[in-house]
Amino acid sequence: MENLDFFVVNSAYATYLQNAESAVRGFSRIPNLDYGDSRKQKFLCGVVLKINDVDYYVPVTSYKIKKPDNFLICADNGSVVSSLRFNYMFPVPADAITRRIIDTEPDVKYKALLSQELRYCIKNQDEIRHLAERTYKRVLLGQTLSNPRFFKCRDTDNTLYSRNKHLQNR
Repeated sequence: MENLDFFVVNSAYATYLQNAESAVRGFSRIPNLDYGDSRKQKFLCGVVLKINDVDYYVPVTSYKIKKPDNFLICADNGSVVSSLRFNYMFPVPADAITRRIIDTEPDVKYKALLSQELRYCIKNQDEIRHLAERTYKRVLLGQTLSNPRFFKCRDTDNTLYSRNKHLQNR
């Protein structure tokens, strides 16, 4: 598998998954990706997992608290600057995602932060992919149902069904 990288998902695809999941479950764990013009767009790290030719990506978030299904990302000075939250990981088809080009970021400080985050992720990509696989297996085994506070992931089968319906409707 290639080195990890950062990506931006097509907002229409994310909205489609959110709506499909909400229709079945009454809520969605697909993260909101756009916070308006005043904040940076949320981006994903991937490919963290590949199951049956389906690529999974995990959101990069400012959440900085260690949890069983989070991976803390550290800056060069060792301070925690962000995390990967595997309980919000979801599948994305290749035509609904684009690589985030760090060099095009106009904010010099943010560009430096993104570079540090990506370097840290690449350096730790084996652990990151292990956590992704472990989280995926926990969802499939239903271990999350007994302790919903521990793990807040969506129904993987429903999300894959919605992804496949989205692909068919194009």
